[in-house]
Amino acid sequence: MMRIGVSLLALGLMACSPPASETPATSTAEIPAASTPGRLGCDANASRDWSAVGSQYYIMETEAHGATCGEAIATIRIKSTEGQVLFTHDYPTRDVALAFNPNSAQTGLREEIDSWAQNASETGSAAELPAWPAGAHAPPGFQPAVTRNVYEQARGNQSALFCYPDGVESNACVAVAGTHATLLGSKTPERP
Repeated sequence: MMRIGVSLLALGLMACSPPASETPATSTAEIPAASTPGRLGCDANASRDWSAVGSQYYIMETEAHGATCGEAIATIRIKSTEGQVLFTHDYPTRDVALAFNPNSAQTGLREEIDSWAQNASETGSAAELPAWPAGAHAPPGFQPAVTRNVYEQARGNQSALFCYPDGVESNACVAVAGTHATLLGSKTPERP
């Protein structure tokens, strides 16, 4: 009886274990594909300090990346000196003809992205923006992105103002106070 029990136990163990491989397993190593030197496409970036009105200091960052310079997406970013992102916006470079030449090569895009990081505001203060008359749909020469109250509050507080090209003939303007930034809208040429 003992022999039968041991035999059954041995058969059970053999049934549970995987069969032995008749041929030894071989391993192959894949040879990694050669990497391309550098990144393909068109890339540029710039960063500069911005000393705003009222002893406020910020960092302006601009960058563009794309398969080609004409297809690049440009990003503008305002950061606090501690690195907190206060404002960021992306634009296809082809839509911002005031800042970017659609036929630019890498060198041209680098120059354009650097100048895009410069403030196009005349005074650096929201007080320079035209008043928004009560009852009017917008201030003269300005396409607002906020309500009249927010716009007039930024003007009245003389918030720091950073403007940059955002179209064919317009400049977007961002009011900044402390760690708060608001896209007010775009300055546009007045038409007679």
